[in-house]
Amino acid sequence: MYQGLLNRVNRMKMGKRIAINFFAVISLILAFTTAAILLLQYGKNIDKKITNYYIPVISAVNDYQNLIEESGRISLDLSNKPNPSKQFRLQKIHSSDYDHQKLTLIGLCQEPELEDIKNRIVGVDRSLETVMNAQKELLSLLDTIDVYLDLVKMQQVQQTREIIENEIGKQILILNETSKLATGIFNELEAKKNAIYRNLSYLLVSMIVAIAFLGLLFFYISNITVIKPIKELSAILDKVGEGRIISFQSQITRTDEIGEMINSAQNVVQGFKAKEQVASAIGKGDYDIKIPMLSGKDRLGKALTDMRDNLKLAKNKDQDNIKSLEAYTNRLEKKNKELDQFANINSQVIKSPLHDINNLTEWIKEDMVGLLTKDSAKHFTILKGSVHRMEAIINSLLKYAKAGKTTENQSKISSKQAVYEVLENAEMPDNIAILVDESLPIVTANHKDLSEVFHVFISNAINHNTNKKPVLNITYKEVGSKIEFCIADNGPGIALENHEKIFTIFRILENRNNIENTGAGLAIGKKIIEGYGGRIWIESSQGKGSKFYFNWPT
Repeated sequence: MYQGLLNRVNRMKMGKRIAINFFAVISLILAFTTAAILLLQYGKNIDKKITNYYIPVISAVNDYQNLIEESGRISLDLSNKPNPSKQFRLQKIHSSDYDHQKLTLIGLCQEPELEDIKNRIVGVDRSLETVMNAQKELLSLLDTIDVYLDLVKMQQVQQTREIIENEIGKQILILNETSKLATGIFNELEAKKNAIYRNLSYLLVSMIVAIAFLGLLFFYISNITVIKPIKELSAILDKVGEGRIISFQSQITRTDEIGEMINSAQNVVQGFKAKEQVASAIGKGDYDIKIPMLSGKDRLGKALTDMRDNLKLAKNKDQDNIKSLEAYTNRLEKKNKELDQFANINSQVIKSPLHDINNLTEWIKEDMVGLLTKDSAKHFTILKGSVHRMEAIINSLLKYAKAGKTTENQSKISSKQAVYEVLENAEMPDNIAILVDESLPIVTANHKDLSEVFHVFISNAINHNTNKKPVLNITYKEVGSKIEFCIADNGPGIALENHEKIFTIFRILENRNNIENTGAGLAIGKKIIEGYGGRIWIESSQGKGSKFYFNWPT
């Protein structure tokens, strides 16, 4: 039965289910509210009767009884001794108080339940006519003080008083019963009112319990039929959203919105699964695979199609580019070889005439010994120096052309050892102070390239230092994945505007007639460093020495 109810609920559309639930709750609330309002109104009516009639009736019966008892007491007191004030009070009771109290009491007894009390009051009123007549006779007998000395009249007074006492006693008994009757009716109404309010409380408690039960029932059914499937579906979609594509086949056969949602999710996941396989195939290079489309508006399918076509086009372009690059590389290698051959051949070709010029100069100078003037001898010296400088420039140019082309033959090299080898082979003044950081690191480099770089900077620092006490300091520090070397000197320094110029080949700041100073050293060092992916820079100003920096990969 329970499973059948769930099946019927599952077949029902959620909108209809929610409407039925809402209607059931509202109907229950309306039913309980209507019953509560009716009970409350009934209790109010009883309370109104008690307040407006029964409590005033009981009070009025007591007041009526008290008024009759008062008239009896006054009659007894007047029969014993004269008292003008009591005589006046008894007259007032007869003239107004008695009729007012009687009419008030009868006027309050309008409810059907008070009809018996009303009849009793009317009966008492009729019986009290005898009492009132007797009291009036008593007042007429006691019209003077002398009456109290007249034995005959006093005997009549006593007889009248006995009549009054007897009749009042009878009516008091009737009024006591009447008061008890009114009190009993009042108590019955109070009990009925309390029962109604108690039933109203029970009704409200029952309404709360029923609504709570319905709420729990609806929540349980919703949890089984709605919330639980949605949570399961949400967990599946979360996995899909995280990229963990899964496939699932729903065993839930439902025709409501949840069923439609599960079917849609199943289609989406299956579509993702198919597209995952397609994307994987595309990633492996299958650019001819067919893209499954869920619909004409399948954006993911269109995006995969575009990606496949673009990758296919890019692959074709890459293949063309690779072929072009290979051809370009071959041509470039051929050109480089030709350039190397050209440089080597031309250097030899150019050097040969230079050697001839140099030899001819020596021979002419020897043949002209004693015939040359001082100026001519000086000119021969300058000519010879120019020939040597030209040869040095050719050598520097050849070295610059080959610089940075040996980066493939690399190994772990001690930069400290390379520095000391350069220092041992360098020509240095006797007074120079050389400071080398003994912890200079191991780096990856071609030994010839690293030695050439240190040779460039050390030679530059030595040859251009005009200080009387020259100092050379070689240090380093690690900066990220590279080693930053520093070659510092206390030489004349370099002006800021010349910081970039000094790294340009054949750009010198001193006398060009110096054969050793061709202006190619720093340019060669820069080319080697940049070939290893490093950088070179300088910190210097005139008169404050120079610091040459370059970084080198570890």
